[in-house]
Amino acid sequence: MELIEWSFWVLAATAAGGLFFGLLSAMNVRYPSWFSLGHGVLGLIGLIMLGYALYTTGPGTATPQSAYWALGLLGAAFLGGALFFGVVFRQAKPRWAMVTHGGLALAGVVVLFFSVY
Repeated sequence: MELIEWSFWVLAATAAGGLFFGLLSAMNVRYPSWFSLGHGVLGLIGLIMLGYALYTTGPGTATPQSAYWALGLLGAAFLGGALFFGVVFRQAKPRWAMVTHGGLALAGVVVLFFSVY
């Protein structure tokens, strides 16, 4: 399995955790504070893996252009999540911010899936 495939699975696990995180928030269930930090760190690890995988491809390797689009979408989702939930809305997390963050991340994971497989 190549590094870009590993990055897809790390980001897919992050997205699954984010979906669980959103469901907990929608049901007004309290969750441990380390869960959001773990979600962000796992997303950052996946982004670093994807960026490194795209950066180190040789000139003879055909990398789909959509993989770079996935990196951009996932980077925007990561920065939006860090800004919205780490700085602006630390206590009350509005639903529109969660939906925007999750929608960007889901779009990035889907684009990455079609780039990899």
